[in-house]
Amino acid sequence: MTTGLWIITAIVALLVAAIAIEAYVKRNKRRILSQTQPTPPQANPERVELGQEETNLKMVDRDGTENQPLENTNRRSIRRNMK
Repeated sequence: MTTGLWIITAIVALLVAAIAIEAYVKRNKRRILSQTQPTPPQANPERVELGQEETNLKMVDRDGTENQPLENTNRRSIRRNMK
């Protein structure tokens, strides 16, 4: 055999040995599901999550007025094509 083939065989053998050792070490080690869960974040009573009051309604209204002409054009073209 050539030297290159010996090196490749050695690398494959080491890889197989590493996989076998890892499987042997980790066998029968079951973790309880509660141990795998992340710890919940600590509640901060001073920080209040904002809901609807955080929404900027001016942007919503602006988008609605910008889209209205497009909706009207689309509605007209659909009616025209249905006839």
